[in-house]
Amino acid sequence: MSEFLKDLVTLKVVPCHRLESRSIVIGKRKFPICARCMAILMGYLAIPFLLFFGVHFPIIIGVLLNVPMLIDGYTQKWGWRKSNNFIRVITGLLSGIGVSIGIVSAAFDVSGFILQFK
Repeated sequence: MSEFLKDLVTLKVVPCHRLESRSIVIGKRKFPICARCMAILMGYLAIPFLLFFGVHFPIIIGVLLNVPMLIDGYTQKWGWRKSNNFIRVITGLLSGIGVSIGIVSAAFDVSGFILQFK
């Protein structure tokens, strides 16, 4: 197997700090990326469903779904409070879904714009 495929399978291509204390552990196996990054990737799985069912949310909904993750990340960075993996998973999932909504909304808007000239 090529080095790139090996990195892809082990999620080494995902930019993540990979801190053990912030990763999900099942049994004795640690997930290769942190809880927040894992949840963001899971949120991206919304893209096919949004496209298949033709769901078109306003892009502002996608932006607003990213706010909880920003608040969690920055209040933790500034030392105002400690986060935990449950909060990281919830805010990461919301962010991933928000990005998915943004991608699908932009795709619908661009395709609608292009198709109006046919």
